[in-house]
Amino acid sequence: MTRRLARLVRSSVLICAVTTLAATATGRTEPLITSVPRPAERLTPPPRSFSLIATGDVLTESPVTSSAAALAAGSGGRFDFAPLFAPITEMLSSADIAICHMEMPIGAPGERPGVYGRSAFGGNLILAPYEIADGLRRAGFDRCSTASNHSNDLAAPGIDTTLAALDAAGITHVGTARSAAEATSSIVTVNGVRLAHLSYTRYSNTVVPAEPWRVNFAASPAQVAADVNAARAAGAEAVVVSVHISTELLPAPTPSDRQFITEVTALADIDLIIEHGPHVIQPVEQVNGTWVYWSVGNLISGMGTLPGRYNDLRTLDGLAAAARFTETSTGKFTVEPWPVLLCNEIFTRTVYAPIAALAAQLPPVIRSELEACIQRSTPVVANLH
Repeated sequence: MTRRLARLVRSSVLICAVTTLAATATGRTEPLITSVPRPAERLTPPPRSFSLIATGDVLTESPVTSSAAALAAGSGGRFDFAPLFAPITEMLSSADIAICHMEMPIGAPGERPGVYGRSAFGGNLILAPYEIADGLRRAGFDRCSTASNHSNDLAAPGIDTTLAALDAAGITHVGTARSAAEATSSIVTVNGVRLAHLSYTRYSNTVVPAEPWRVNFAASPAQVAADVNAARAAGAEAVVVSVHISTELLPAPTPSDRQFITEVTALADIDLIIEHGPHVIQPVEQVNGTWVYWSVGNLISGMGTLPGRYNDLRTLDGLAAAARFTETSTGKFTVEPWPVLLCNEIFTRTVYAPIAALAAQLPPVIRSELEACIQRSTPVVANLH
């Protein structure tokens, strides 16, 4: 008999002896312990929930592409955007779904980025480099809204290359489409919850495409509400709507914008609305019970130091429209907004969450920029993080 087996036998004999003595002392004939206790079981499952972060406009003007080109030097590539998002990558990756707003069309691999002329309606026709999609994915984004005033800058080919670049990076998208079938695909599953994310623009720098499914235009509150109701009918349990609006650089929504959102939320059950386009941040409010980020400003851009109307330091600022969705009854979710301030550093265009970043050691120049960003932004949006 091995030593291990002998120890097991002696242990078994000892257990039996103790059980027998205990039974004799109490007058019982059966063992005191007859079964192993079962672990506690939850009678009701915990409420389903998920976290979401949506950020502002992605614009790759020359200050941004110059930094990305410098970061790629020596690597054999043209641009490397991921380091510009490095300070916020952990935050983005912590969300169950992180959504960007790709305002510009994205070019094909190797295609020249930059300005491709002027629109007849005003503004430049702009193409972002193919590498921005990979940079956004490495930053932690899962999805992008693509309906904006610039969506059709390079017509159908620009829409096609935008979505091809996002597909190659593994980023889902909504707002523009290559086919009518693709235009109706808006539902994703997040933590077991069927989430409909819809994306619209209320204006365009160019003529409206002949195929209406190419760019998702918000022609009226009734149209948006009908789309939301259709998504609910198709099984969506929560709904988020991204809207690109036309009036820029104002600190608060226009009466027209407020009326549009008020009518939409009266006609349809929307959990969260995120607005883009003003290039500056605006307040976060509830309208008919729906939380609205009136403007999340820019995520990354060349604005703030450009000549002309965009020489406005507020365009360096943006919001991460963070929110926690928690199910309170079957298919009904409450939304807790959590606005996080974001700032572009002027020289490199690196994106910081300044309130958290200031707790670390930073060069004095960057610290001063982030402190100025906080001072500009706290009077506009309450409870910034």
